[in-house]
Amino acid sequence: MSVQAPRVSLVIPCRNESSRLPATLQALEAFLDPQTEVVIVVEKSVDNTAQLAHDAARKDPRIRVIENPVGRGKGFAVKTGMLAAAGNVIFFMDADLSVPLRFILQFLAVLDRDEADIVIGSRRHRESVIPRSQPLLRVVYGRIFNLCLRLLGATRFKDTQCGFKAFRREAARDVFSRLTLDGFGFDVEALALAEKAGYRIVDHPVEWSDAPGSKVSALRDGTSSFFEAVLAARRARGKNAS
Repeated sequence: MSVQAPRVSLVIPCRNESSRLPATLQALEAFLDPQTEVVIVVEKSVDNTAQLAHDAARKDPRIRVIENPVGRGKGFAVKTGMLAAAGNVIFFMDADLSVPLRFILQFLAVLDRDEADIVIGSRRHRESVIPRSQPLLRVVYGRIFNLCLRLLGATRFKDTQCGFKAFRREAARDVFSRLTLDGFGFDVEALALAEKAGYRIVDHPVEWSDAPGSKVSALRDGTSSFFEAVLAARRARGKNAS
């Protein structure tokens, strides 16, 4: 008797998430159904994130863990999980679950209606709700980051960095097999690759709450990610040019 592939995969990149992962695992346990798998990708950490993930996987066969032996970055962790996931629809989301899990159902409804191949969460959507915002400086920096991306033609989306996105499996395999960025600019490159390949992308409203303890430095990571993202988006659009 063959084992049925999961309908949905949830890819969760983790690095040094021992303080937040237990609550996330508890929320996932309450949400998951038999047709959903969770792929936790643990980047090299200095805490017991990997142990917590493996403990959860031993208790729940819907959870599996991939350990990356080096800390190459969030983009590499997401790529690893997206290419390993078995679901017909593959999400990636942040370990702090800044977007509640119930939005999975809303994104699936968009895909089920065949309105898109990729659905991305957008905090800038007019219908989005932000119960707990980031500090003002991070909000301002993020908007400048995005505005400059759009002015330079790297993206048309007003929020590329929301860590809640869903891909049909064929789109996920195609896009992430060609992804080159390991760092935080990977979202921009992934969307550029997807648009160049002709996939339909819809931005969708979300409820998003800032979680304390972010490991992203707006100045350090944002600046390097910006230049990497612009160059990668340009390469993505040029690679398949006829």
